[in-house]
Amino acid sequence: MRTVRYFSGGLVADFAITDVSFDKFLAELKEAEEIIDGYGEDDLMKARTILDTFMASAQHDESIEQGVGEVLAASFIWNYFNTNPDASIVIEGDILIFDMDGTLSTVEFASVNDVQLSHDH
Repeated sequence: MRTVRYFSGGLVADFAITDVSFDKFLAELKEAEEIIDGYGEDDLMKARTILDTFMASAQHDESIEQGVGEVLAASFIWNYFNTNPDASIVIEGDILIFDMDGTLSTVEFASVNDVQLSHDH
């Protein structure tokens, strides 16, 4: 199990990625390698935008359900940081996306193990 945790404006959402979902993502990423750059910053931003949209909706309705798009976006982000060939980008383990100012425009990425958050929903 892998997790991408997003903290924004006091709201914390865990995007859980099962091993089966992650394996399917890797197979689909390989098939789409002509279209999607697994280590491209543009594609990272597309994945983050999907999670940003979810977080913006969750600010208004915390009962919102995660869908396939969020799982794929979280899988991309987890894979991007854990397997990046550029060692300066690598973050090992589960990923934290931290919205610095609550606007979803200024975010930082870190290892969940490096940051302690209160996990109240």
